[in-house]
Amino acid sequence: MKSFLAIPLMVLGMTSAAWAQDQTVTVGGASSTLGDATAIVTIDSLPVAHAGPIGVPRSEAAPIAKDSFLLAQAPPKPSLAALSFATPAPAPSPAADPAPAPPYGYNERDYNLEIALGLSVIRFRSSVYEATGVGFHSAAAFFFKDWLAIEAAVSSGFAPTIFADEHVKILTYGAGPKISLGRKRLEPWVHVLGGGIHALPQTALGGKNGFQVTGGVGADYGLNPRLSIRLEGDYVGSHLFSTWQHNYQAIAAAVIHF
Repeated sequence: MKSFLAIPLMVLGMTSAAWAQDQTVTVGGASSTLGDATAIVTIDSLPVAHAGPIGVPRSEAAPIAKDSFLLAQAPPKPSLAALSFATPAPAPSPAADPAPAPPYGYNERDYNLEIALGLSVIRFRSSVYEATGVGFHSAAAFFFKDWLAIEAAVSSGFAPTIFADEHVKILTYGAGPKISLGRKRLEPWVHVLGGGIHALPQTALGGKNGFQVTGGVGADYGLNPRLSIRLEGDYVGSHLFSTWQHNYQAIAAAVIHF
């Protein structure tokens, strides 16, 4: 009797195995082929796993959600930074070197006071004697307008001996207006000074003091805003020995601006 029952069971088992090999296994929409056969298995057909201690019935253990398998396969959510369309702020560029200052143009008068110190050569001519003296020159001018100043100057000259070893000594001084003819690096100007003259030696024809007037032209060349060099030529008219003398003077000086 048992032999007759075993034969049908063997046939049924072989039939079930052949049917299973011809199916496609599908998990979460993905399929896989096993050998030459394909099996289809849906997520609902999978057995539900239960977590719990050994020996506790499955009905009493907490079930695991079916969607946990799908959540494990889901891609990570993009961050807000990746979805942002804002352009990142550019990195600050290094500070550029400051542009060099332009050269001084000498177009404006930055300093109103100037003092000149230098050498003078005067040619003194009179009906009594003539002499060429070399000495010192100093002058100061204050510009109360860009083109107009008040100037005061003192010049001296020392000449060789005359009249039994007597040295000729000449001193002129005066003050007056000075007019600038243009404010550039080379600044020409004119001036007229009135004052006095002191001449030695004294002669029998007159005293050693008299009146003088100086008129001339000059030019200052600026080396920098504070320092210039000057060349000047003057006519010096003096009144000594009861007569007028026609003298000439040349000056070279350094001018300091304050």
